[in-house]
Amino acid sequence: APVESVYSGVVSLRGVRLVIFLAELNGLKVYQTDVGNAYLEAYTKEKVYVVGGPELGKLEGHILVIVKALYGLKSS
Repeated sequence: APVESVYSGVVSLRGVRLVIFLAELNGLKVYQTDVGNAYLEAYTKEKVYVVGGPELGKLEGHILVIVKALYGLKSS
């Protein structure tokens, strides 16, 4: 997919404050939720190779294949 078609939804503090302000102004209730495992069960659509970083201990410098989707990964 072209880089221009990739979207990763992130909310800014300014946006949250605006929504809360408008809800209060109009007497509306605001609810929040989080989908904690939205990406845990999704597989990538294609093979993605990465080089392991220092946080991976013994796997540092090894070439790894990502098989599960990661937040913000273009092929997820």
